[in-house]
Amino acid sequence: MRIITPPNGIDLNWTPPGGVYRFRIVEEHNAANVQSYAIAMTPSILSTASGIIYRDDVRIKRTAFNQWDIEVPYTSRKNEAGEWTWDFDTTGGTIHITQAKAEVSRYGSGAPNQLGAIAVDGDEVKGTDIIVPAMKINVQFKHAMATVTLAKAKFLSDITGMTNSDTFLTFAPGEVLFLGARGSDGSVAEATINYQFAMAKNVTGQTIGSIAGVAKKAWEVAWIRYEDTITSTLPTRVAKFVYVDRVYDEVAMAAAFGFGG
Repeated sequence: MRIITPPNGIDLNWTPPGGVYRFRIVEEHNAANVQSYAIAMTPSILSTASGIIYRDDVRIKRTAFNQWDIEVPYTSRKNEAGEWTWDFDTTGGTIHITQAKAEVSRYGSGAPNQLGAIAVDGDEVKGTDIIVPAMKINVQFKHAMATVTLAKAKFLSDITGMTNSDTFLTFAPGEVLFLGARGSDGSVAEATINYQFAMAKNVTGQTIGSIAGVAKKAWEVAWIRYEDTITSTLPTRVAKFVYVDRVYDEVAMAAAFGFGG
């Protein structure tokens, strides 16, 4: 490896404070070696007339088989392992339901009491689609150097589609579903991973038809078995049994991800 344009000086920005080292490396074909060398060649902190600035992520660009152009930017904000930011989306989700919270009114002589069953047609309860609360949260977390490995990526893949067994991001056990993560290797620099979660509420004390005291965690599945009956001398179908099934495995998320506890 040989540097043909040494990083003798930094091009400074004053507003906001910052700057960049630019140089070229030749006689090296391995990107990881180039990045490691660029980090070793430049200081992590610089004191300037406008204040302290901190080295940001190194940028390398291959310009030939064994030639690289390097930029090492500096900003006024210190990027440290353990930092995290988040954004959220509460536009909700759509589900299909066959049972109403309450029947508001009935019209027509002798209309049977459906006990909240929606759109009963013969032996079929057709139901309807509704909007329900379904928050999504994206967390961007900066991990320490060399902690994001292929084993870590495989672990994140293995726990995708699991719910929280602990309190996580202030949500009760069972309310968070891990949707997956996107990130990069962190063997030569801190790595940032974007984690995606979906949130919903656990419920207790629900009444479905004439069945009271139904409880389910947010990502468990409740379904209703209907029975034929006679109401007001007319045949119809009403809720007879309610079943709650668990379809996701659980994981202690705060320990698994290293944040949110």
